[in-house]
Formats: sequence, structure tokens, C-alpha cells
Amino acid sequence: MTDLEAHHSWQLHKEMPFNLRASMGHVSNGTPVFVYGNNPDVQLSEETIWYQGGIYQYPTSAIQMSVSSDDATATCQVMINGLDADYNPINEIVTLTGQTAVTTVKSYLRIQNAYVIADPTTLNIYIGTGTVTAGVPATVYERIFNGHNRTESVRYTVPAGRTFYITHGTISHGSDSAAFVTARLVYRLFGLPFQNSAVVNLNNKFIDFWFDFPIALPEKSDVEARGFCSKQQVNAVSASFEGILITETQ
Repeated sequence: MTDLEAHHSWQLHKEMPFNLRASMGHVSNGTPVFVYGNNPDVQLSEETIWYQGGIYQYPTSAIQMSVSSDDATATCQVMINGLDADYNPINEIVTLTGQTAVTTVKSYLRIQNAYVIADPTTLNIYIGTGTVTAGVPATVYERIFNGHNRTESVRYTVPAGRTFYITHGTISHGSDSAAFVTARLVYRLFGLPFQNSAVVNLNNKFIDFWFDFPIALPEKSDVEARGFCSKQQVNAVSASFEGILITETQ
């Protein structure tokens, strides 16, 4: 094969794994999705795996959010990615003014993720609603933890007109040998309650699992990872899931 033929073969995506082609944007209706996060303190009640802690509460309608920090001098620029009232993707850039709330222009039914694009702070950034006290809103819908520069929440909502195929997930737990974690991957089809798609028990270990037959979640579905620890102490739990988002065609 000549160099020209090899280059042409690369462009035609021959002899290249599907996952790599998708990541390179060479799958016309497929987008890779990787979601990860951490909860540093899971104890005797089940919590969503995210830095804010507790079970994540989803907005019931599209609302404008406030963005603020517990750093009184923060001037970060934050890119927010979310979904509107019809579950269509939207985004905007917000510039912080310290602990004072800055209101988003757009209304969000879901916050998918957010990340800092300029002037980072080493303290927390919050996205939420309600009264903001010392930079923290009454209701927190996302949190960028102490200088990590992006949200780390193990949850995702499938946009309108797409299907999300979950292919792989991980869970890890760090504590002492007397504590174990029960972790769940749960999903909620539009209009229905959450239900289990996977349950694992672990003690101070990492579990890596593949779905040989991917979990197919239609548009407007919510999916998240949760953990419960058997012992009242500081127990860190991290998790991730990934797959491909397919745009449905008629």
C-alpha cells in the first residue's frame, strides 16, 4: 500500500475501530458520551455520585439559573451545557462576579455539565436557584468543586431526538475493610419512576463492567449512579458510565 493509499484508507475509516471513528467525529449520527464523578462522603443513606451530595433533585420545569462562587473575588468564565424545556441542547457562557449571583440568559430544564474556560478559582462554583448566601444558592443543581474546573456528576439526560446506548461503567470505593458500598445505576424513562439497570456491592475496590448488549435509553430519559455505604464515616465513591448518543433519523 502506498502512502497515498494509506492516507486515503484512513480518511475512509477503514481498519479503524468504531469507537475511535466516533470520537473523531466520523460517525455521522453518533456522538460519544462519557460521564464521571465523585462523592467524597457517602454514609448511611443513598446518594447520587456528585460532589454536592444527597440524591440529585431535577428541575420540574425550565428555569433561569444563578451562577456564583464562595470565592468573593471570582471572575471565572463558565460554559454551561444543558437542555431547554423541549429537551433540546442549549449552552451559554456566564462570567462570575464573586459571591453575587449572575442569572443565566437561558432557561434550563437540565444542566448537563459546566466547565471553566477562563480565570479559574480554587474554590467552589455553584449553579442553582433561590437565595444565594455567601455564594451558595438555596437549591444547587451543579457544582464545580474546589478548582477542578468542571462539574463531576454521574448523571445524564438524553436530549430530544436521540437514543443513548450505555456500553460501559465503573465504580470504585475507598474506605476501610469494615465498610462496603452498594452502588446502583438507575434510569428513568420519560414520565416513569427511576428503576435499576445494574447493582454492585464492593469493599475498597474498583469494578469495571461492560454491557455486551448496551442499555438503550430513549429521548428524555434520566440516568445516574448512586451509592449507599454500610458505615457512618467518610466513604469516597467514584463512578462513570459511557456510550454513544445516536441521532434518530426518519
